[in-house]
Amino acid sequence: MKGQPIIRVEPMENGVLRVTFDTGNSVTVDMKPAFGGFRFGVLQKPEVWQTADTDGAFVHWYKNGLAVAELAYNEIMKMTLGESY
Repeated sequence: MKGQPIIRVEPMENGVLRVTFDTGNSVTVDMKPAFGGFRFGVLQKPEVWQTADTDGAFVHWYKNGLAVAELAYNEIMKMTLGESY
C-alpha cells in the first residue's frame, strides 16, 4: 500500500458511511448499530455525524472542533470483509 488508502468519506442518512479508497473502489458501512455503544454513541447527533472527514488512514468525527470518534482503515476492512481480512 503506497500512500494513504482512504481518499474520501461521505456520511449518509441512517448512519451509513460511504468510504472511497485510493483504488477507486468504495464501500458503504452501516455504522448505526454501533451508535448504541460508548465509542460511537456521539455519532447519533446529526451535527457530529456530518463532520466525518479523513486523513487517509482514519475517519474522524468532530464536536466543537475536537475529534470525538475515529475509525481506522483496518477496522473498515474488517467490517466490510469480515474477520478473515
